[in-house]
Amino acid sequence: MSPFIRLALLLLLLLKTTCDAFFFPPRVHMKVSNDLENGLVLTTHCQSKNDDLGVISLPKGGTFELNFKPNIFATTLYFCRMDWNGASHYFDIYIYNRDYDHCPHTCWWSVKEGGPCLYDIDSGKYDLCYPWNKSQNNRFACMILASSGVARLAMAP
Repeated sequence: MSPFIRLALLLLLLLKTTCDAFFFPPRVHMKVSNDLENGLVLTTHCQSKNDDLGVISLPKGGTFELNFKPNIFATTLYFCRMDWNGASHYFDIYIYNRDYDHCPHTCWWSVKEGGPCLYDIDSGKYDLCYPWNKSQNNRFACMILASSGVARLAMAP
């Protein structure tokens, strides 16, 4: 093999290693736990622009998990509708720009009545708590769903 081809292959290997390490975010493992009080069942419906995880019912202490690879544009978003006892709430469960520094590989969420809390590796507790997304008005909660490049409006009572 000629020295030029060896050098070219070495550079390609180095470029691939460098790109994977610095330009492409690693896979994320996300876990969502039902920590509602009084044994309430949490019903979730989470999705991204490309993936609909379907409706999942979680008993008290139950969890669901997913693995995904954030896109290279740092725009990955997963959003969820969470229902229990006649109440509906919405939350962006993964926003790359918000969550990457806190959980680049593993995001563990505890869903409570006041809002979801993210596990903080530094404190060892679920103490990075966020409020539910605000609804458009008191009667309807609105969420813009981007699916196949077309925006839809979903209404919930």
